[in-house]
Amino acid sequence: MELTEDQAKRRQGFLDWDVEHRLPAVIGDYRFRRVDRQEGRIYQAFSYVSDATGWEVKALFDEETMDYMVKTDFRLFVMTDIELITGDFQAYQKAVETLLEKNMRRELIDRKISVIVQGRAFSTWHWQDVLPETVGAYRRMVDPSRPLLGLNGSYIIAVYECAEKERGIVFFYNMFRDEYYAEMSAEKIPVIIHQYDAKTADALGALIRRHLEKDLEALLTMKPES
Repeated sequence: MELTEDQAKRRQGFLDWDVEHRLPAVIGDYRFRRVDRQEGRIYQAFSYVSDATGWEVKALFDEETMDYMVKTDFRLFVMTDIELITGDFQAYQKAVETLLEKNMRRELIDRKISVIVQGRAFSTWHWQDVLPETVGAYRRMVDPSRPLLGLNGSYIIAVYECAEKERGIVFFYNMFRDEYYAEMSAEKIPVIIHQYDAKTADALGALIRRHLEKDLEALLTMKPES
């Protein structure tokens, strides 16, 4: 792909950044790699990839918003680090060098839950008999013992993924509304569902026992609607 003058200038700025020596080679089980790839409006400069999950923390520039940013690709969903968004490259370099490792350790490796949730909600849920390690072609990628902090006070407390078919289900708990819900994904297209809406973890568990196996099986052949 032939780059425009602006794209080439941005690329060179990333290439001139001695980031390999400014950031650790390894953070937890995430390993640094140069990417240097322009795909449409997105230039991806470098990333950290988890050996265990394949999740990828991506440093990139988005021409639609004209922002430098860091996104974590969990395959079924993507989250943006709001502390690492800026239109200024020098500010971005400083922020990444200062905050990226700390944020990755907090959000991806340590995954400590808020004091608002500790001792209640899913933190006291005996989920082990409800969420098996595998369900058919699906693997459990997240469980309530190590949730991911999502947006607007939501925790991602469980994820089942069939990586081969790019399909899965994500379970959430919102600590401000004190409620549980789920969303499916088929080939990166969200599938809105309501059969897992619940006010307690035990109620969610009953719904998972009732619906999960058949829902995941049906998802394998579902045609996603864009």
